[in-house]
Formats: sequence, structure tokens, C-alpha cells
Amino acid sequence: MRLVEAIRRSEATGPTAMFLVLLAVVIALKGGRYSLFDAQNLAANVLPLALVGLGQYFVILVRGIDLSLGPVMSVSSCLAAVLFPYGAVPAIAAAIAGGVAAGIGNGLLVAWLDLSPVIVTLATMSVWQGVSLVVLATPGGTIPAGLQMALTAATVVVPVPILLLIATALFGAWVMSTRLGLHLRAIGGDAGAAEASGVRVRRQRFAAYALAGTLAALGGLYSAIATSAGSPIIGDSYILPSIAAVVLGGVPLIGGRGSPVGVVMGALTLNIIGSLLYFANLSDFYQSLINGVILIAVVAAAALRSWVWRAVPA
Repeated sequence: MRLVEAIRRSEATGPTAMFLVLLAVVIALKGGRYSLFDAQNLAANVLPLALVGLGQYFVILVRGIDLSLGPVMSVSSCLAAVLFPYGAVPAIAAAIAGGVAAGIGNGLLVAWLDLSPVIVTLATMSVWQGVSLVVLATPGGTIPAGLQMALTAATVVVPVPILLLIATALFGAWVMSTRLGLHLRAIGGDAGAAEASGVRVRRQRFAAYALAGTLAALGGLYSAIATSAGSPIIGDSYILPSIAAVVLGGVPLIGGRGSPVGVVMGALTLNIIGSLLYFANLSDFYQSLINGVILIAVVAAAALRSWVWRAVPA
């Protein structure tokens, strides 16, 4: 019941509406044709970003940021591709363990040593970029064909990627319905007041970074399985989009508010924008430019809205 209530009170209405409007535009541009296969491809393409974006959300919720999540994805992708020949279990375990270790490292430096999140994760971003190149210098490796089919294929009713995307949103909603989620919101709202209320701020902030690293690892693992190869640079393209997905999901960068369902909708919106570029006959190179412009616009709009609320007398 708490999970249902969390979804019902979700702050994802705006991001959901924005995604649905853009989806309607894409369907119209396709002549009204949009099949279950199209939805399956959309979910498969969005899932890695949704996972890393959800990880970024937990960090931003406590007024932090993690620039290393993209390279963490790369490391997990490479570890999986290199170790799958030795068995699926050790490969998956190592890929996830890499993300957990990265998150723990960031959490220790930021939460327990009070170092700047930007400086720490900028440094660890470089570290993990190097580690991924050491593990796998060029894209490749071995991914079991059966595993790829199992995680990317359609089922009788709902394709697996869609189920996994829904599971990602539900997991985020579940976390926010727990005591951990409540504490993360409280820390983002006012860390001093949260600590005075008995919240162990350092421990919960540490948990946010550890959770973010784990989710980024899952994103890298799925990316490797879906593309049949690991890549030492695959995560670099997710650094800015992971933040953009959070912002488009209605989460303020000052933390304390926002919905994990909104973050998934933000990730879907970014992918739909890529589809619109295709229909406009524009190069994919414009995607990064547009993502940056959207990020600035959304942040500026939020700042303007706050200024108006302060300027207008009650």
C-alpha cells in the first residue's frame, strides 16, 4: 500500500505529460503507426539511461552530484564482456560489484570526509575511464546470445525491455516509500534539521552514492547484453544525459523533491527527442547540443519560477 500511495502522490505528472505529447508527435510523423515492436525498441534504448538517471536522482536528492556514473557503466560493461566466457554468474557479479565499489568509494569521500561532490566524482570519473580501458581496450568481448535474447526479446504479452523499464520505475518508487527515501528527502530539504530530527545524514548520504553506483553498474550490464559487446567508452555519453533526465523529470538540482517515476519519464523524453531529430533529418550530433540547451532551459525556468514566487507578495 505504501508503494501504491507513493506512486499516486508522485511528482511525475508534468514529465509524463511532456513525454506523452512528444510521443504523440512521433506517432503522427510516422503516419499514425506505432507498434508494440516500436515500444520495445524504445524501452530497450532507454533502459540504461533510466537506470543511471535513477542513480543520479538519489544523489541529487541529497544535494550531491555524481559525474562518475557514466564511466562506472563502462567498467561494468567491460567486466561483463570479458568475464562471460567464464560463466554468467561471475560476470554479472563482477559487473555489479564494480558499481557497488565505485559508489562506496564516492560515498566515503563525499559523505564521511565532507569533500566536494563535484571534485570527488570528477576525479573518480577519470579513474574509472582509465580502469575501463585497462579491462577492455576496444569494444568487444563475449556476450551469451541466449542471455541477450532473454533480456531484449518480446514475450507473448509485454516485451521484456518494457517490463524491465517498468520495474526500474517501481523500484525507485519503492525506495522512496521506505524510511531511506524519507530520509533522503529530508536531507535534501534541510540537512541540519534532518540531523536534529535523528536522521543519520552521513550514513544516508553514503547510501545514496552506493545505490547510484549499483544502478549505474546495472545500466552498463544491460547495455553490454543488449549490444552484444562491452565498451570502454559507452558510459561517457551518459554523463550529461543522466543529469538531464533527472532535471526533465522535475527534480530540482537543490535536492529534496522529485519523483523517480519522473526521472524515467525524463529519460524517455530524451530518447523521443532523438527520434524527432531523425524525422527532422538532423544529424545525431545535434542530440548533445539539444540536451545541453534543454538542461539550461529547464534549470533557468525553475529558477525563474522561484524568483517569481519570492517576488509576488502572499
